[in-house]
Amino acid sequence: MRKIIITVLCTAFIMGSFSVAYGSQPVSVTVNGKPVVAETPAVIVSDRTMLPFRAVFNALGVADESIRWNPNSRSIEVWAQKKYIFLAIGSNFALINENASDNMVQLDAPPYIEMGRTMVPVRFVAEALGANVQWQEKSRTVIITK
Repeated sequence: MRKIIITVLCTAFIMGSFSVAYGSQPVSVTVNGKPVVAETPAVIVSDRTMLPFRAVFNALGVADESIRWNPNSRSIEVWAQKKYIFLAIGSNFALINENASDNMVQLDAPPYIEMGRTMVPVRFVAEALGANVQWQEKSRTVIITK
């Protein structure tokens, strides 16, 4: 009986989490005025806009050859603009290596996997690559300029 109650509570918690993310109004992301299109739409988690990592990095000019997903460690590695960026699923920290200097950055929302896509915090990615980020509350749009 105890197992059933725990299972029901865990299921309710998980379903409640999905309804918060998907029950809210749509969120859009633009880079230099162009909409970022992704198979999985942007969502807000812990007050941070999350989007699939390839969609964000590609929109910011990073080629697929410079992006690597490691399924064993469940991590993302990116080489761009003389920087190395490392993110791991569930970790509140990211590593940015620039000019042979490591910089650990605390994330407000960790990367996670949703519907087979690895979601990352848009602001962190954009700012790590030197872009400016603004939030337009009225239109619920993240505006990235580079």
